[in-house]
Amino acid sequence: MEPSRQFFWNIRNHSFLYIATIVATVSLVVGFAVRIGAWWRGRKVGTAGNHRFLTTLRAIVSQKRVIRGRLYLIMHRCVFYGMLLLFVGSILVALETHLGLNFLHGAAYLAFSLILEMAGAAVLIGIGLAAYKRYIVRPERLESRYGDALMLVLLATVVLSGFLVKGERVLATADPWAAWSPFGHAVAALAGKISDAENARAFHALLWYGHAALAFTLIALIPWTKLLHLLAVPMNYYLSLSWAERASLAAPHAGFTLFPGDIADSSRKQLVEADACIECGRCKKLCSIYQAGIPYAPITMMKRMKRLMHRGSLSRPLVGDVIDEDALWSCTACRSCEDRCPMNGAHASRIVDIRRGRIVKRRAPDTVMARCAEQEAALAAAGKGNPTPDMNADVHIWPGCREGASGRTDTITTLVNILKGAGVNASLLEPPACCGGPVRRLGNESLFQRNAAANIRYLEQLEGKTIITPCPHCFNTLKNEYPHFGGSFRVLHHSRYLAELLTEGKLRVTESQSCKAVFHDPCFLGRYNAEFSAPRKLIGAANGIALLKMKHSRMKSFCCGSGGGTVPASVALSNGRALVRQAVKEGADTVVTCCPYCYENLTASASEEYLEKPPQILDVIEFFV
Repeated sequence: MEPSRQFFWNIRNHSFLYIATIVATVSLVVGFAVRIGAWWRGRKVGTAGNHRFLTTLRAIVSQKRVIRGRLYLIMHRCVFYGMLLLFVGSILVALETHLGLNFLHGAAYLAFSLILEMAGAAVLIGIGLAAYKRYIVRPERLESRYGDALMLVLLATVVLSGFLVKGERVLATADPWAAWSPFGHAVAALAGKISDAENARAFHALLWYGHAALAFTLIALIPWTKLLHLLAVPMNYYLSLSWAERASLAAPHAGFTLFPGDIADSSRKQLVEADACIECGRCKKLCSIYQAGIPYAPITMMKRMKRLMHRGSLSRPLVGDVIDEDALWSCTACRSCEDRCPMNGAHASRIVDIRRGRIVKRRAPDTVMARCAEQEAALAAAGKGNPTPDMNADVHIWPGCREGASGRTDTITTLVNILKGAGVNASLLEPPACCGGPVRRLGNESLFQRNAAANIRYLEQLEGKTIITPCPHCFNTLKNEYPHFGGSFRVLHHSRYLAELLTEGKLRVTESQSCKAVFHDPCFLGRYNAEFSAPRKLIGAANGIALLKMKHSRMKSFCCGSGGGTVPASVALSNGRALVRQAVKEGADTVVTCCPYCYENLTASASEEYLEKPPQILDVIEFFV
């Protein structure tokens, strides 16, 4: 006898199935149409390409970018792949039953039965892990509500009821192929102790209708619950731009507003993000705003956007209704939220967009407007009589603005002396204006572009030459943002250039005092540009330095609190103190960094922390003086 079975055995009236299918389909189509219609009211940004589709497909299939953390990845893969296989199995049954196809027999049927059993078990394992994490471990970042528990219970009940249906069928029919349905077989063995085949037939019909009702209810609820992320997350990945693409779209000709004031000014991606947010709270973990005690994180912005968008309140102002004024100007643009976001959110970029609207309307804080006015004045005074760069130099140093602002002016001098000792002819540049990166993060796009234009004119004669800078903010701006405005230069952070000299044997390592050090990864060097190895290579070459590992390092680095152009001193110090405390907890007596912003804020924070023995703050180049 060939392995097979009669689908819809014991179900005489199929009317319920047809009605439930129609109702669930209508709910699904109408719900998706409503949501997609709301998303498409946003502004179109950029053009899609095949690379976006492939990137989206890779992210969804692998789940690696979508989910972070080993336990979460196992959990989500179990539920995702399990439900996907169960859905495909239902489609195959429908094709077999309604189109007269005949392919689920023999070995194919046995494999079909076993795979669906394993898929159902995987879903239950994933749900169990999710419940354990959410309700037993209870991480602070997760906000558990009634609806979250309801979705887990509904998913679990759909799968469990499916096993019960199969078990009653196996018992009633004495299915000879039951071993290929191990969980259904186990249910049949247990049910056989309290029931007989005739009762099993009656129970089977009752359970089948209950299972079908639950399954179609789950499908019907997808567009109206958090399950909408099944569509919104892939859509958000598809609409996402790379960081380089976002920089290029900041130009006025990009086809979308630079001055958003209302929700209606949002791009399509920004509206999709609101529904794609699964409220996992990962954006809270390293958020400089949230960690500074301001009860706000990107998840707050997403929830408010979602609520207002679903109400159709697109004319509501972004500032006040979506993001608080204090939070708006406290963001350091460190992008820890974007890196940790499973749905590929562009939260920091969104905040910068909103700032642009406030700058244009002159509704920014006085400190921000004063910062912009200073740069306006400096730009107006520049451009006349700028010295010509020394074309005979081997390398050109972009000094950055922050050295003088911090009262620490020896970094550049130290760098020049180190290069001289390595036999490198270095020239110190005198650019006409600030690189403009900080004011761009503050939302003053016009000033940034004028600064960039002046600097590009000054630098254009250096094409093919190497420019190095000790400031990660300048490095990121010159390397990643200037090319979109006509400037193309070979730009290196000073740690990378020195690491190259070290490899070539040209860099002299000096004797230094023994210490236990930790390295703090600057956001604009690490998260923005994935440069982690060069500074550590330099520290590792220094004599007497024991390099300890920070809990939050590399892509998980905790922002020092002073990026994003400028932030309130209280926010900067709060984050800086947290970093200092963490370093001391790790057993370090020295914190090494390679960013003038980080150096300035960590130095101030170490003195403010009132520790019995605060750690010393050093730049990485100080080991090579």
